[in-house]
Parts: sequence; structure tokens; C-alpha cells
Amino acid sequence: MDDLRERTRGKLIQNAIFSLPSALIIAAAIILVGLGVPIPILGDPPFNVSPVWWLAGLAPLWLGVIGMGVASRQAGERAMSQALREAFDLSRIRNPSLRMNVKQAIAYRERIDKAVERFTDSAMQHRMQDVANQVEAWVRNIYALASRLDAFQNDEIIKKDLNDVPESIKRLKQRALQEQDERIRRELDETISRRQSQYNNLLKLETAMDRAELQLENTLTALGTVYSQMLLLDARDVDGNKAQRLRESITEQVNSLHDILASMEEVYDGSHDPVERRRANLSDGGAR
Repeated sequence: MDDLRERTRGKLIQNAIFSLPSALIIAAAIILVGLGVPIPILGDPPFNVSPVWWLAGLAPLWLGVIGMGVASRQAGERAMSQALREAFDLSRIRNPSLRMNVKQAIAYRERIDKAVERFTDSAMQHRMQDVANQVEAWVRNIYALASRLDAFQNDEIIKKDLNDVPESIKRLKQRALQEQDERIRRELDETISRRQSQYNNLLKLETAMDRAELQLENTLTALGTVYSQMLLLDARDVDGNKAQRLRESITEQVNSLHDILASMEEVYDGSHDPVERRRANLSDGGAR
């Protein structure tokens, strides 16, 4: 989207300013002006030009270096890569497989942007850039999906509940069969019901995560297919059915991932509700 272009442009300018040639020119200006080094010929009588005027000669040189850095195609590719990797922090994903999936999605995004540059006509390039921008939303959803899967796989509370809740239900049912007091038996039945509801949510969550993991693999394959199709597009296809089908395919993938994420959040929140868990634990403990 446009914010990626802004981030890339900012990163490009920043890289150019802090490049080695730029640093050398700045250092030279500091030394020449700071030490008061006379300007050859102009610094001697009768001109007596101040050393500060070194800046007048070095400033255009410095701006030229910055301009070359900004215009460099390789520098542009490097800046985009940095912007993407900053937007999608891979270090936050601990699972190596999920991290590799996101890394692959980012790589496809970079290659798709390069594929847009094949179109020399500005109008065509603008239309294809819109397609590339759609892909960024796709990659954002891939990152969000991988992050949620990673959180689930590393959630020790969920893991513990999946192991402990069935045992708790079994223990409570045995206790209910032996209990003679009607009031306590009703309390046990209520606790069993809450525990069973909690376990059902946990199983739904596990199923949702399995589906999400499969969808992540499928959407990466689809992203690779879109990249291949973009490489095959030519100027005649930009306004035709091929480009339109490409846009529709991307929109479908983005919406599909959005729906899965929404579903995951709903189930995850229901299975991870600390209030409900505390209530069940207290009831379980009081019924023993």
C-alpha cells in the first residue's frame, strides 16, 4: 500500500544519508571548517575567503551523492527489503517453519514489485502497482496468521488445559457418582458442564489452528502462482481479463485469510478466557 512506498522512500533517503561516501564528505567538511583550513588561492590575500566556504563546494557534492543513492535501483531494492522486514518482524515468530513461511511471502512481495517495473508505460505501471499493493494486504494477513499460530503453539496455558481438563472432567464425574449430598452433586454437575464447555472450546481451537496451518500452506502456493502469472502478463493483458482475474484472485485470498483470522480470534478468546477458567477452577476445587 501507499504506506509501504512511504516507508521505502524514507529508508532509501536514510540509507543514502548514512552511506560511506556521504559520511566521508561530512567528515571532510567538519575537519576543513573546524580546523580552519584555508581554501587554496581564495583563502590567501587579497581574497581572504573564510574556510566556511568549503561548505559551498562540498554541499553540491554531498547532495549529488545523496541523489545517486536515491536513484540507484539496487539501493531501492535494498530499501524496500528493509521496509518490508521492519513491517513484518520475523524475530517475533519463534517457530522456524512459520517464520520461513512469512519470509517466503515477503520474498514473493518483493519479486512482484520488481515484476511491476517491467512495464515502462507509467499508466500501465500504476495499474499493476495497484495489484502489487493488494499483495501487501495479503502478506499482512499471512504474517498475522503465522503470528497467531505461533502464539498458540507456544501457549503453555492452552497446552496444560488440553491435558488437564479431560482428567478434571473424569475426576469430577467419578466424584458425582459417589456423592450423596444433593446440593454438592448439583454443584458438581455445574462444574462438569463448565469444564466440558471449556474442553469443547479447546478442541474447536485446536481444529481451527489445524485448518489455519493448512490454509497458510495453501495461500503461499497461491501467492507463488500469482507471482508466476504476473511475470506472464504483457502490456495487452493489463486492462484485460487476465489482470482482472488476477485482482479477483488476490482479493479472494485476502478475504479468506481475514475470515480465518476472525474465526481464530473468536475461538481463541473463548478458550483463553481467564475469568471463565478461574471460575471453573474455583468450582472444581470447591467440589472436591
